[in-house]
Amino acid sequence: MINIIIPFQVKTQSLEKVHSIIGDFLLEIQKNEPGTLLYKSFQQKDDPSKFIHVMTFKDEAAQLYHRQSTHCKKFVDALYPLCEMDPQPTFYHEIIANTTK
Repeated sequence: MINIIIPFQVKTQSLEKVHSIIGDFLLEIQKNEPGTLLYKSFQQKDDPSKFIHVMTFKDEAAQLYHRQSTHCKKFVDALYPLCEMDPQPTFYHEIIANTTK
């Protein structure tokens, strides 16, 4: 599995538009990406201009499909100009519970 977290901050005057862009993107992921096991978007409560996307892909092929999809390109083209700086993904390894204890 591939786990990625992407924090980003948008320009405050763009919040309504950003919500629409993210909502449309999440719907496209749900409809078209069976290899995307998790894709969540969160908005920070005390600073609504800050967001974080959390995603898990089944494998490298699923991640590649996501990155190369037309809906991902449309999302990036719409969202990134509204961001304070380009979002930077961070990759994580999941820690699994030790069931042998």
